[in-house]
Amino acid sequence: MNTPRYAAAAAKLLRRHLPGASALSGDEARGIATIERAMRARARQRRFLSFGVSLAAAAAVVIVGTQLRKGLQPSVGSGAIAINVTPSGQGAAVARNESEAPLKAPSVIESGQRIETPAAGGASLQLSTGTSMTLAGRTSFRVDSQGSTQRFTLQRGELVAHVAKLMAAQRFVVDTPDAEVEVRGTRFRLRVIEQGESCGAGTRTRLEVSEGVVEVRAGGLGAISVKAGEVWPAGCSGSVDVPPSPVPAQPAHNAAPTAKREARAVAPVARAAASEAEAERASGLTAQNDLFAEGVARGRQGDTNGALRAYQELISRFPGSALAENAMVARMRLLAQTADGANEAKRYLARYPRGFAVREAQKLAAEP
Repeated sequence: MNTPRYAAAAAKLLRRHLPGASALSGDEARGIATIERAMRARARQRRFLSFGVSLAAAAAVVIVGTQLRKGLQPSVGSGAIAINVTPSGQGAAVARNESEAPLKAPSVIESGQRIETPAAGGASLQLSTGTSMTLAGRTSFRVDSQGSTQRFTLQRGELVAHVAKLMAAQRFVVDTPDAEVEVRGTRFRLRVIEQGESCGAGTRTRLEVSEGVVEVRAGGLGAISVKAGEVWPAGCSGSVDVPPSPVPAQPAHNAAPTAKREARAVAPVARAAASEAEAERASGLTAQNDLFAEGVARGRQGDTNGALRAYQELISRFPGSALAENAMVARMRLLAQTADGANEAKRYLARYPRGFAVREAQKLAAEP
């Protein structure tokens, strides 16, 4: 066997796969040396490849682990807005699709869930952005998205909102059955009435702005700006018009003219009274919402005395408010670690024997 020739051939074969290996031809020693160098290069490459495979496997484990951790995290991203909800009055229910359950206090609501309030119920929502909303009775309210775009649907009923100032990329939108309302940071009251009125061309949406500017889009038209002190649709009161007082029966010959004259005389008075009552009610709702929001804000800042004062003012000024029970529960929790905690719990139980925080109050009231 011609050893150098086979050695050279082997070296050539190795060089084809290892470009760094050089072939030497000639005598047997040189051939063997060539093979030895090629084999050492091959061994080094194998060790390098083995290290590379191990490194790649480790990287793959890290990547897979990261993806698994992502898969186990909640669907709401880290930038999602947190929404805390507290029932008031005779409570509320939280629902998703066809399932429905009593709303517990406090609860966290997420996209796709809705809040249903009975006639004597209600709920207050506090967003991590500082925005607060109050839902009245007979209201159906859904959370659609809670990211950079905060989107909600008011299917029926009423809400009063104090929207904190938004960042440049954020949006706050409330949809109704026939309109879209968008704000940048303001106070407003939004209602969906059962039937439309002639003043609003049949629309069921009613908007009253007390601070800032709100944009309304409806009927395929462009955005309409509604400023503080204005209502939409223009010319419509916040509530259904009060019908004129009944007119006594008149003789047949002059009944119609007299009825028309009296109706014309009564209608402006009724409308004025309704507008005044509605303005007073809207002002009261704003004040209630502000006091509750102040209590929450002061509590977060560590100003316990300030929070207690704000909650107590709400309870004293608006004892029938949908937020009064929530304010009393907030006071009870703030005082739970003090000597006044048991007394506050007993006060709550006396006023709300079937309230949503009865068990919590009973436990606190029983403590020595």
